[in-house]
Amino acid sequence: MMLKKYTFDSKISGPKILFLGAVHGNEPAGTKAIFKIIEKFASHALLPLHGMVEFIPICNPQAFEKNVRQIDENLNRVVKIWDNPVNYEQKIGTELASYIKESDIIIDLHSTHCPQDKPFIFNDYNDKLADKLAAVQNIEYIIKGWPEIYANSPITDFSTGNCARTYNKTCLTVECGWHNSPLAEQTAYYVIMNTLLTLNIISGSPSIKISQSQIMMDSYFIKQQSGHLARNFHHLDTIKKGEILACYDNNHTIICPQNGFILLPNPEASINSEWFYLGHLL
Repeated sequence: MMLKKYTFDSKISGPKILFLGAVHGNEPAGTKAIFKIIEKFASHALLPLHGMVEFIPICNPQAFEKNVRQIDENLNRVVKIWDNPVNYEQKIGTELASYIKESDIIIDLHSTHCPQDKPFIFNDYNDKLADKLAAVQNIEYIIKGWPEIYANSPITDFSTGNCARTYNKTCLTVECGWHNSPLAEQTAYYVIMNTLLTLNIISGSPSIKISQSQIMMDSYFIKQQSGHLARNFHHLDTIKKGEILACYDNNHTIICPQNGFILLPNPEASINSEWFYLGHLL
């Protein structure tokens, strides 16, 4: 076992909820929030009224220690039970998949690449419980369509969400804001609390919810060679048809095909990895 898991069991029948942090090693917001909640459970300031609550604050320990996204490959593309894992992330992915399989509800806490990025929730499947849990979060944007854009992709999508869906589990992936923002840590903290409150795992009521908007993902762009984004994009910036989105060093440009939003722009993307996504308001 490579992952440290913290378990708080009420010994009373109820759902088993698993919170994940640092699937990517350079995303500390979820980890910090999870440790604060763990302290509350450990000191009995929080008590599970029914069911079981589990936390894996650091899902990619070596990458977290080095403050890098990954060691060998993107962990959130290899979360499945591998018969013969050939690298570090595949070994972790196998262990993580076994924990997801044993849980009922999985909340995976991430953060994003750019300052001023707005938080959002990936809610991709027809799941009424996932809809309920997304609706009680103080997060404005719900994004759908991730599985569809990867359906015929050369990139495999063995994400935590895909793994949960494989085992018919409820899962939300929450992008809490910029990696190093205190607001991202705060967002992660309240996502955990609102989830536990909504499910009556702890006593109290969730905080007041806000109006939410839904965005459908249309496509993604892989960085095929050396280049740069056309401007200092932030996640959920509006973009217009015909606008230049990115430029390669050979002067080839990527042009926006329609009005909408740029999603998850990564100015530090490596060649042959996802550079940015596009979407539109539902």
